[in-house]
Parts: sequence; structure tokens; C-alpha cells
Amino acid sequence: MKTLFALNTISKKLLVILMSVALASTATVTIVFSAYEINSAKEEQIESLDSLSKMLAPNITTALMFDDLDAVQELINPILMRSDVVSITVYNQSDVQLAVALSTKQELDHSIEVNTPLTFETNNYGLLKIRANDSYIQNKISFYSKFLIVLMTFTFAVSLVLSLLLRRRFLNPILYLAQTADKITTSHDYSLRAKQLSKDEVGQLTACFNDMLSNIEQRENSLENQVKLRTNELESANIQLHQYAYQDGLTDLPNRRYFYEKIQSLISVKDMTFALIFIDLDGFKEVNDSLGHDYGDLLLHQVAIRLQNCITSKDTVARLGGDEFTLILEGVSNANQASKIAETVKSSLMESIKIKNETVYVTASIGLTFYPVDGQTVEELVKRADQAMYLSKNKGRNRYEFFSYEIEERATQRRLLIEEIRVALDKKQFELFYQPIFSIDGLSVPKAEALIRWNHPKRGLIGPNEFIPVAEKNGLIGDIGHWVKSQAIKDTVDFNKLSKDAVQVSVNTSPLEIDRAGQWVDDWITASKESQLPNNTILIEVTENTLMDPDSSIQRQLKRLSAINIDIAIDDFGVGYSSLAYLQRLDIDILKIDRSFIQDIESNDNSIALVKAIITMAHNLDVMVVAEGVETSRQYELLKHLSCDYIQGYIFSKAITKKEFIKKYITKNIG
Repeated sequence: MKTLFALNTISKKLLVILMSVALASTATVTIVFSAYEINSAKEEQIESLDSLSKMLAPNITTALMFDDLDAVQELINPILMRSDVVSITVYNQSDVQLAVALSTKQELDHSIEVNTPLTFETNNYGLLKIRANDSYIQNKISFYSKFLIVLMTFTFAVSLVLSLLLRRRFLNPILYLAQTADKITTSHDYSLRAKQLSKDEVGQLTACFNDMLSNIEQRENSLENQVKLRTNELESANIQLHQYAYQDGLTDLPNRRYFYEKIQSLISVKDMTFALIFIDLDGFKEVNDSLGHDYGDLLLHQVAIRLQNCITSKDTVARLGGDEFTLILEGVSNANQASKIAETVKSSLMESIKIKNETVYVTASIGLTFYPVDGQTVEELVKRADQAMYLSKNKGRNRYEFFSYEIEERATQRRLLIEEIRVALDKKQFELFYQPIFSIDGLSVPKAEALIRWNHPKRGLIGPNEFIPVAEKNGLIGDIGHWVKSQAIKDTVDFNKLSKDAVQVSVNTSPLEIDRAGQWVDDWITASKESQLPNNTILIEVTENTLMDPDSSIQRQLKRLSAINIDIAIDDFGVGYSSLAYLQRLDIDILKIDRSFIQDIESNDNSIALVKAIITMAHNLDVMVVAEGVETSRQYELLKHLSCDYIQGYIFSKAITKKEFIKKYITKNIG
């Protein structure tokens, strides 16, 4: 029903317009005519009542002159016979009602009243008042309402017929054109054309419509050809995108994304077993740094070819990124099979590789895991293969290692240790111990080395060898170094306030702490000034490797420390590059001979010769020498004979707390 009356076609709209115009015109004329007739009827009723009143007035006046009220009543009673009269009332000159005739007719909302004075000559005898209802007018309204309904019905019928005839005559060309357009739209056949049924504007529209169809047909043919061309291009692009998504652009191997999806697909296969091998190239960085990245790229391409030659057609080799590769060996479930392939890979990569005019060598650190023994998910397998690979690298490289849960346990312990180091920094669990450094006569302690200890709440006292390497690898050494610096300066100030002789504290420094921008040195300078540190009471210990480059910015930073009377010491001298260049260029104050030389001087003449040469060289450069790790009397006597300046080791004292150091060596000096 709703659809039936919806104005969703031009035919319906035109029909409604034509009928609306006809009905509106008819209704307007009828309403105006009816209003005129009703107004005329009202005026006619008033004139009729006025005439009747004027006819009765003389007779009623005469009766009043003779006080004949019965005659008055007889005169007014017949008037009630008129259908519209409701009441007739006669009043004297004092407005006193003398006679009245009332009708039983209903008095409607709107009544008409006619008042006629009762006069004779110049004398006023009273007033005649006639009241009538509007039934006469209502009858007129009822008549014209029926007339209007009949007229509107007739007009509607006539308008409908005429509208249908006019619509059919004028709309047929437009409807035909619309049907043709709908047919073309449905069939998508733009070769169809509409017939020109008239020569008016609709005919012109039909001609334009056909011209438009011709243009669309030509354009569609052109677009169809372009779509075919673009489809072919898209298919080629999709192939290339798939390659970009799943193929490494450098080596043409499957990439990381393909690798992860491949592992997941294999895990989804019931009763599947496979081995996963992680490969990290040893020496790749050196090739990149020495020959350039273009050589490194060519090297990776050659490695990819060699790895592909090590596996079967059902296996997969992928490049994860950088110099990391993986092998997926389907159906391999035992160590013997995997070991053979790992050996093949290792041997293949050990052979020299010719790149342009250069011959380069690389080896591989290899880690192996098995599904499902070593992991049930992609994440577990990848993580554990990576752990096995790093174990291989840590054990010397150019080897392979199988995953074991001990590896994961150690990795977990390292992770927990990192978290505990952060907690230790926050809760101030670290403490500085001090190992005295004696003068060669063994009588005075002018120096002490600050050595960090960790007061672990569960494990007790922990030495630096257990946590410093982990802190260096995980970016925590800077925070630890900052704490050591602050605490060492504070303790040094305390020592020198209590002691009558100057006490110098040496502080070990990790190469990772010394930034080339100079912030590390700035912190030392600021802290020294704020604490009013006495001159030459702090000794910064750095390793030889830190100073390998004579022109390095690190050496420039150390010179800034020397300028504010903070001394510099070379720690573990003799095990590194032992270059004389930095001894000449830098203001080095102390050389600390590594304990490995001291341990052998009792039984090895070569060690004695080396220690003697170091001491002689240092003295010629006005540099003092400290022997570390002195544990026996024989070692002490030999060092004294070789004119070593200071002795540090268990022969005199191990590292002790600050409180013990003050009690044993600072208070003693005061006494």
C-alpha cells in the first residue's frame, strides 16, 4: 500500500499535479461562491426580520396607547410561526417588559436581534425586540456543503480522466525513454538506442541520449581494453609484491616473514618433526668495516648460495636479517642427522670466498633445536635456537651447539640478575670495599683501590665479576659507574679529613662509561668541585685497550681530568697492546702490572724480565708502578728488588669495608 501511493515515478507525480491543480481551482471557486451566498443569506434574514418588525410596530403602538396588552400579545404570538424566530418582546418607555412570546425552538450559538422603536408622531411608547436563531443560515451552509462535495467528486472524476488522457499523450515519449535507459542499465548493453517518438524537447532529449550512449559505448570499449592491460599489470605486481613480502631482496632467499609462517605451518601438521638451525656469521662485521658494505652484500649472497647447497629440496634456508640465517630441516628429529648438516654448513662456510679481487673468510656460530622436543610454539623454538647459537658464539665461534634447558636456565638467571641489579641500585644494596695499596717498604698505605660489592639480600656478598659483565652488556654500567663515582668521592673526602697523610683512592672505569661527548668527564669535574675533593686524591683506572688510538677522543677526555688534578692509571698493563705512544702523549701517573705476570715471577725468568722492563720503562717516563695480586713473600721480595713502587695483594690485605679501612689504616696514621 505504501508503495502504491509513493510518488516514485514521473507519471504519478504528473497525475498528482494535474489533479491537484483542478481540485484546488474548483475548491477555490466553490468556497468563494459559498461564502458569498452565506453572507447574502444573513443579510436577507436581517432585512426580512426588520420588515416584519416595522409592519407590527404601528399596531402594537396603537394598542399600547390604549393600554390594551391583550391586543399586543395577540399581535406578537403569530410571529412565532416563523421558523427562525425564537422570541418577541415588547418593552415600555421605561424598559419594563409588557408582553413576550417565546418559541420552543432551540436558540443556537449565533442569534440575530432586531430592535424597532414604538413611536407615534413624536411620542415614544416603547421598544419591540425580535430575536431569531441562525437556522436559516445553517440550512444554507448545509446545502452548499452538499453541493461542494458533489461538485468536488464530479471534478475529481473529470480531472482523473483528463489527467490520464493528458499523461498518456505527453508522457509516453518520456516513459519510453526511461524504459530504454532501465533496459540498458540492467543489460549493460550500450549498443541499444531509443526511438525518437516526437519532435519536441523530448525528441531532442532522445537524440542527446543516443549520442551519450554512443560515447559511453566507445569509452566502455576503451576502458575494457585498459582494464585488461591493468589486470595483467596487477597480476605482475602481485607476483612482485609476494616476492617483496616473502623474499629477501639481497640474497633471493625466503625472508623473516616467510620463515615464521613456514614454521607455523609445519607446527600445524600432525606428527610433524623438524630441526631448526640458527646461523650467525663470525667475522662479517670485519668484512663490512674493512672492505665496505658492497663487499658485505656480495658476501651474504655467496653465503646464501653455499647454504642452499647444504640442504635438500624439501628443506628451507632463510635470511632473518643482517648476517643471520636459518635452516628448517623437515623430518630431521635426532642429533646425528642434524650434526651432519651442521658440520656440512660449518665446513662449507670455512672455505675462502672470492669477492671481486678480494679473498675473505668467515665462519659460523650455529645453534640447533628440534620440534617438538625443544618447543611447542614458534616463539619457543626461535628463542631456544637463538640461545644455542649464542652459546656457540660464547664458546669460541666456528662451532655448533644444541639447545639444552641448562642454557635457558642460565639465560633466565641472567635476566633475573639484570632485574636484581636494577633493584640493587634503587635500594642501595651496593657497597665499596677498599683494598690497601702499600708502599714498597710495607709500612704505609698511601693508596687504596675502591672495589664494588653487592650485599644481596639472599645470596650475601657478591663480587663484581658476577654482575659487572652483565651490567656492561645490558646498559646498566653507566648507572653503576655513577654510583661508584659519587660514593668514591665521598669516601675519599672522609679519608683525607681523618688522615694526616694524603690518601689516594683508585676507581676502576669501564670503557663503556667513557662517552666521546665528554659527559662522563663533566660529571667527574662537577662532582669533584661540589665535594671540594683534594688534589690528586682520586686515581682513575682505565685499561690499555681503551687508549689504543693515540688520537681518540677518550684520550682527550682523560687529559681534561689530569688538568683538574685527577690522576690516571693504566690497569692490567702488559696484557693488551702495551703501546708506548699513549704513555708519551698522556699524563699517566700509575702503571698497574697485571697479576698474571706477578704469579709467574717466582718460577719464570721471562716474567721477571718483563716486569723489570715495565718498571724501568715506567720510571724513565716518571710513572709510578703498582704490582697487583702479590700473594707470597717471594713475590714481594722480587718486586722490592726490582724497585717496584707499590704493592697490592693478599700478602698484606684483601679488600675490606670502609669502616675497617678507616680503623686499620686511617686511624693508625692519625696516631
